[in-house]
Amino acid sequence: MHKKTPVLILAALLAGGVAPAADQIPAGHNRIEAVANSRVILRSDLDAYEAEYLKKMRAHLSPEQIPDRKTVRKQALDQLINTSLVEQLGEKMGVTISDVQLDQMMETAARMNGTTVQKMYEESFRREGLTPAQTREKFRREALISELQSISVRKRIKISNQEIDRMVEMLKAEGGHETFYHVAGIFLKITSSMSPQEMDAVEKQAEDLVRRIRAGENFAKLAARYSQDEKAADGGDWGTVNIHSLPTIFADNVVNTKPGDIVGPVRGDAGFLIIKVIDVKGARFQPDVKVHLRHILIKPTVILSDARVTDQLEKIRSRVLSGESDFATEARKYSEDPASAVEGGDLGLVNPEIFDPLFAQNIKPLGAGEISAPFRSSYGWHIAQMLEKKTDPNSNSALKDQAFQLLFSKRYNEELIMWLNELRNDSYIKITDPELSGQAQAQAQQPE
Repeated sequence: MHKKTPVLILAALLAGGVAPAADQIPAGHNRIEAVANSRVILRSDLDAYEAEYLKKMRAHLSPEQIPDRKTVRKQALDQLINTSLVEQLGEKMGVTISDVQLDQMMETAARMNGTTVQKMYEESFRREGLTPAQTREKFRREALISELQSISVRKRIKISNQEIDRMVEMLKAEGGHETFYHVAGIFLKITSSMSPQEMDAVEKQAEDLVRRIRAGENFAKLAARYSQDEKAADGGDWGTVNIHSLPTIFADNVVNTKPGDIVGPVRGDAGFLIIKVIDVKGARFQPDVKVHLRHILIKPTVILSDARVTDQLEKIRSRVLSGESDFATEARKYSEDPASAVEGGDLGLVNPEIFDPLFAQNIKPLGAGEISAPFRSSYGWHIAQMLEKKTDPNSNSALKDQAFQLLFSKRYNEELIMWLNELRNDSYIKITDPELSGQAQAQAQQPE
């Protein structure tokens, strides 16, 4: 049941609902704005998401950094199309988030952030004007999109022992010190369907943007206007991360840079990147904590609902806590994880980051001997018992764990971009508004 945890994951946002038949769509505000495979995006969908997207921009950018309305609307439509395609893929794969699972995930998210679900509702209303019901649906969609992306992208990532060994040697050479870069980027996408002339035009646009930045134009404003990734709404800001976990196109080009440096344009497999180095910091390596735990997994079915599964796990937990039974016996009898059930649910002493993200989140707060309440991961419902936590900062295994996580984070973000591009290339997409159509954004204009 082991899964690898992505460090940076793309933001999944609100999408349109199930599309009505075309002959049932009224004129005016609910005209069709786009078709993505079997689903349509209505003007009302786009209007609602555009407002949501603009609120996000306003939370990260100053008024003068926010682009014109047509650009915001085009970016919002692009996000909606991506979200619709991923959701349709989820429907084919049968991936869903039930109400019971959603409750558990929101409780976990609140606990991890030191708050409550009620306070999350209040903050969502204050910041975005969303009702509790709207906040729940937004959270459900974000969780569903994130899970689908994780499932699809993880399968594409292969990390060899030789790569891990090389990274361990690099970490040893750094003497326990890590370098963190706060970076921002402007990403201009290229696709295999583009002609050489179209690719040349994208490269020319990237070069023109670099000239404008060096001439003094605001990087965040240009990123919000031209960047073709999910960081556009943040002014291209990627935050502060370990250099070894940055996508290769970033990492290979920011080594030995200093705050204020502009790098690029750099061409990668998916497009051209312009990088701004905002800050550079050093820190001591913080070793990972190893956990020794056991779990019981029960999977819901068409007949066995989420509610019945959680009720069954609660009864198992009660029997163990009361001394009526013991965890290992219950795991051998009920757990549906074949690898660990025969061992009484024992997962051994491992780095918790190798588990499914939802599993890792829920075991993190457990103390030695403590048994969790039922919680959901992408595999089903669990209860887990923490046996011990250990930290060995000098062990080679700790460095290997860190090396794996850094490599996985680097690959995850690279593969996610490629996967989304492939998903779009393999899909039928039609945009009805000529001003919003086209694969690439308009050529960068000189400042007024």
